[in-house]
Amino acid sequence: MSTFTFDLASLKTLVNSNQSKIFEISGPPDMTREQAFAIFQKQAAAGGLTGFQSGDILSAQTQAADGLASAQAELSQGFAGFPGTDKGVLNSFKSIADTANQSLAAGTTGSLQSRIANGGTILQQTTAKIGALFGVPVTNGINVADFAKTATAAMPMSGLSTTDVRATMASIGTSTGQNFDQITNAGGVGKFGFDASQLETAGLLKPGTAGTFLNQGINNLTSVLKSPAVWTGAGGITGLASFLKNPAAQNLTQQNLMSSGLATASSLGVPLNGFNAKELGGISSVFSKNAAAGTDWIKGQLSPDKQADFDAKFKEAQFAIGTADQKLNDAVLQQAPPGEAKDTVDRATLDAAVARIFGNDKIPSLDYGGPVPPPAPLFAENKRLKALTSDQQAKLSNLATQEVTAKTAGALIAQYDAIMKYLNNVAKDYVSLQKDVAGKPYTEFIAEVDAGLALVLALIDDIRKLYLPNLRRAGSR
Repeated sequence: MSTFTFDLASLKTLVNSNQSKIFEISGPPDMTREQAFAIFQKQAAAGGLTGFQSGDILSAQTQAADGLASAQAELSQGFAGFPGTDKGVLNSFKSIADTANQSLAAGTTGSLQSRIANGGTILQQTTAKIGALFGVPVTNGINVADFAKTATAAMPMSGLSTTDVRATMASIGTSTGQNFDQITNAGGVGKFGFDASQLETAGLLKPGTAGTFLNQGINNLTSVLKSPAVWTGAGGITGLASFLKNPAAQNLTQQNLMSSGLATASSLGVPLNGFNAKELGGISSVFSKNAAAGTDWIKGQLSPDKQADFDAKFKEAQFAIGTADQKLNDAVLQQAPPGEAKDTVDRATLDAAVARIFGNDKIPSLDYGGPVPPPAPLFAENKRLKALTSDQQAKLSNLATQEVTAKTAGALIAQYDAIMKYLNNVAKDYVSLQKDVAGKPYTEFIAEVDAGLALVLALIDDIRKLYLPNLRRAGSR
């Protein structure tokens, strides 16, 4: 391989050519210095070297967009693949021909982009995709507050420091526009907008949930995730409510999806060690959203709206890491969102102060002994109903894992009907228990009874509105 270095100051005809910047051109062994200089001169004359920062990519594709058809031809013939980027501060360009296992033949008709999409390696395709996004504006970039509100990353991952991971998470959370406790059918679940497939990948939803209940718009995300039967219970997340109330679980889920997304990209042939942190952050953002669609995004084979969405995610993550690296000082990088406050009040001191205020004999003394417990028979009845509910919930979970076909649909419908009838009787007993404790000072116990009845009614509603309609559709095919 031939390597030549050139000083920008040597180009006397260019404006600001007195700037001393060294660039490196690498090419095939038979490339002459004159050929390399011609390519370098055309890059500089077209403004292709202006404003480049460490880690940015200059590709033949971006040059061609500026009207350099000859540069496109020379680079496609002289280099077996797109030029990568040296991570040093000299903004030098390095050929990645030695890592590509396919070369582009000179003289092929059609654009360089189409030739790579049709015949290039995943390395060439990924580099082409990233190069095509150079200069695309970021419409929803993070600011210092967005970064500071994002939890510190638990650990680094492939090529990304904890600061890079945190910045990427901040970009994803900012673009979603939701809080941790929100869910919408369009935006997804929580701060990072998880969809059902992501939650399945993270192990929080049972396998097949998305394919069974959300295929072809049969149901919406909110109604499906409200069912406790579709959750695995992993990590203590037993349902939608517990996940929405747990920012730590959401942060960890997003980090795990980014890590597994990068691993998937690597297994598909994307050379992670060939890209800088900003590019890896963008790749991790895209592949964490949908690893299966990641390679289709690289090849430009997604629908236009989905392609644009993934493009935006890549650019936002790239911008976020650049912002964290260049604009945030150590004090900001060390900031972390505060956790939940606890043990902030000295109870004994407060009680003594209140007693002094209400020390009049005519005012009864305050009792902090806790809620009044229910009588033993009522406690035992609530325990019995909880056990019956748990048993039926386990049966539902087992049924949800069974394969549904036109032949098995009838038998499954019968089993769901039996569970629904059983739960209706449990609900009646819960209503009777509610009447027994109504108006009594059993505050916490009453709340527990109300929650138990709500769970039973939710399970009945799931069977009636979610499971049985799907089974009937399957049986009629």
